[in-house]
Amino acid sequence: MSSTINFAIDLGTTNSLIAKANNGSVDIFKNPSGMKVTLPSVVAFRKDRILIGDKAREYVEKDPANVFAAFKRKMGTGESFFIPNSGSFKTPIELSTIVLQELKNFIFTGESPASVVITIPASFDTIQSNATKEAGYAAGFREVLLLQEPIAASLAFANKEGKAGMEGRWLVYDLGGGTFDVALVVIEDDEMKVIDHEGDNFFGGVDFDNGILTQLFVPYLESHYGVQDLSSKMLSANGKYNKLYFQLLYKAEEAKIALSNNTTVDIEFDFEDEAGEEHEVFFTISRDQFDAIARERVLASIAFIRNLLTRNNLQSSDITEVVLVGGSTYIPLVRNLLAQDLGIKVNTTIDPTTAVVEGAAWYAGGRPSKATPLPAAQQPEAANTGGKTAPAAAASNIEIKTAFQSNSRDTEEYFAATIKNAPAGSSYRITRADGGFDSGLKPVAEKISEMLLLLPNSLNAFSLKLFDKQGFPLQVSIPEILIVQGKFSIYGQPLPHDICLEVDDTDNNITHLEVIFERNAILPIKKSITKTLSRTIVKGSDDQLLINVLEGSRYSSPQSNLPIGIVSISGKQLKSDLVKGADVDLTFEISESRDITVTAYISMIDEEFKQAFSPSARSINVTRLQQETDYLHRLGKRQLDKLLKTEKYEESAPLQRALNDLETIQTKLRTLSADDVTDTKYQLDDQKRRLAQIIDTAEKGDRMVELKEEYYQKKEEGRLLLQQSGNKDLLQRFENMSADEPTWINNCSTQFLRLKIGEMGRLIWEIKRKDVSYVTRVYLYYAGLSDDKYYNHSQVKVLRARGNEALGRQNPDEILSYAAQLHELLIDKDQNEAIKGTGLKG
Repeated sequence: MSSTINFAIDLGTTNSLIAKANNGSVDIFKNPSGMKVTLPSVVAFRKDRILIGDKAREYVEKDPANVFAAFKRKMGTGESFFIPNSGSFKTPIELSTIVLQELKNFIFTGESPASVVITIPASFDTIQSNATKEAGYAAGFREVLLLQEPIAASLAFANKEGKAGMEGRWLVYDLGGGTFDVALVVIEDDEMKVIDHEGDNFFGGVDFDNGILTQLFVPYLESHYGVQDLSSKMLSANGKYNKLYFQLLYKAEEAKIALSNNTTVDIEFDFEDEAGEEHEVFFTISRDQFDAIARERVLASIAFIRNLLTRNNLQSSDITEVVLVGGSTYIPLVRNLLAQDLGIKVNTTIDPTTAVVEGAAWYAGGRPSKATPLPAAQQPEAANTGGKTAPAAAASNIEIKTAFQSNSRDTEEYFAATIKNAPAGSSYRITRADGGFDSGLKPVAEKISEMLLLLPNSLNAFSLKLFDKQGFPLQVSIPEILIVQGKFSIYGQPLPHDICLEVDDTDNNITHLEVIFERNAILPIKKSITKTLSRTIVKGSDDQLLINVLEGSRYSSPQSNLPIGIVSISGKQLKSDLVKGADVDLTFEISESRDITVTAYISMIDEEFKQAFSPSARSINVTRLQQETDYLHRLGKRQLDKLLKTEKYEESAPLQRALNDLETIQTKLRTLSADDVTDTKYQLDDQKRRLAQIIDTAEKGDRMVELKEEYYQKKEEGRLLLQQSGNKDLLQRFENMSADEPTWINNCSTQFLRLKIGEMGRLIWEIKRKDVSYVTRVYLYYAGLSDDKYYNHSQVKVLRARGNEALGRQNPDEILSYAAQLHELLIDKDQNEAIKGTGLKG
């Protein structure tokens, strides 16, 4: 049988699991020590050994400085964790690698998988995804495929419920230990499709734990034992009470779990006050107290759902049910608020803890492994070859197209193919990889068909081979026929963010974003475009052509998006000059696991530049974050004052909310030490990015109003001109340009709006240049200028004479050409130097 990946890992913030697809079922492996299916994602370092999982969690009571958890939330960052016991540092990738290696020890069958599917939050950006893959490779896997967690959970739910239970649209609400995702899902033709999603990579059960610690434990200890500023002393890596922070965080997690089944819980721990006196602390927490802490964040997650529904023009009544996934959905408040606020049925039929790894295993069981080739004994045999092969030339012109369903719930699946240019007397044979199906040799026709017998609940691999009339195999490449029987499959994974290219807008002396792949495009994906150079790059110079690829929103400025990578082509790399206006052919490819490859071909010099991007870390400087936040607050406050003075209260409301949120961030940053041990700075940076877009739009509000007025004026001008011209092609182009206007008009950057104004202006020019009366006026303007405006008087005289003759012929293109030539001879015509920018013209 064709080798499939089979193995899957849920690499969680709090707990991790490993499972395997096995003959139509899924086996979730148990820890040999304790026989639990979950492994706490915790690593501890003693002087003589490394502890992983439950033992590491227990060790936090003794030596919290050498125990590390929740490092998934720092995947893709430049953070490192200092280990006092070894004097060394470990990155989130290295700690994740240790967890992955430990999970391999759960496999009691003795297998050592070369390939694995690892799940990630749907909102993980490219850097975070690459970091996860890097951990997988470091753990010894040769092939690592990534699968978004909501998709994995959906597969588990769909394959449990069956087709009868999968009608309509439904939501997957995935609230784990450290991340949150919600996905809008539908099943069509036995394939599951994720239509859209929202998420927050810094929201999960860990935040509830921190809430218990900071809002209950800390105030109690400060008030009862006279400790000043306990939070700062706990959260700083060098703080006096840093050890206590980890101990109480562990206690807070225990309390949170207990409160899912109890209305109160008693917590006990030891505390040493500032004077060094020991105290036994007994603390009771009620569910009402916990709910008060968690309510705001849970409601924020429901706001994500409302945004998702609004964006897809859906009401709550359009959703069949909400499927709960992730350990934090055991919290009663989560379930109650979802049901009450949304009015949608909450489905709790699947195990929130194991759903992700189970669904990932279903996925892995339907994916062929590239790391492990089929054993030679299982390769389909050729008929009567005698160890010989036919000449390759005999098959060089054969064209084959195949058609079949890649997913089937039937025991047989219809297969069809068209075969053209096969040699006379040729035959074909279809075999299943395990030998359980063999069509036998049959004569080739232009159209062939077979009913393929399928193994239940597994991936079926078939091979189609062609033979000449002597029985020699024809050397023609035919892709393997892969059909999953009995289980739902996915229609590919959606891209979580826009992937854009930064290009130059030389008219406005800025750069802007041009979308390459839209958010929710299905992976894998590939696209080729051609751009032109906005400036000349001289051979041997330090000047560069920059192909800058970014991830985020196409409507934002390039500075607010996440850089993925830059292909830099320097003048020192060139064999000859790159002249302004030369073509650059760009090809962008993104694999299902988010590998990004950019290829640039420049025909002028016949050279190709290719680079695969795999950034796996980003860093955040707290001081820089404080400066950026303060700057944003000043900008926002200035604009708010302007709006209030002009009594624009409605426009000021979102800005006031953003300023309030920024002030909250400022307060947190003031108490955040440079060596803070939590992931707070990453949470605050994500929040700041979102608020920056609001502030940026508001700060440029007056300019945005002017630009919108200009855009609508040009749009109305274009509409009237089109009515007069009756040009159907240009009218269709106008309608296409206007169709997506509602999606960007209220949330775009000034750069993007200028781009749209430019597009509308070019359309208007296309209309006007066909209007004889208009181009005549343009020509007469330039022809009527005095000679001292031009630097070549004799040439101007010739152009005027020829242009006047052209007026009689009433050919708009001819008249316009003389106007353009006169413009080029103007002494003071605009010759501003183009911006440096990227070198690619937008």
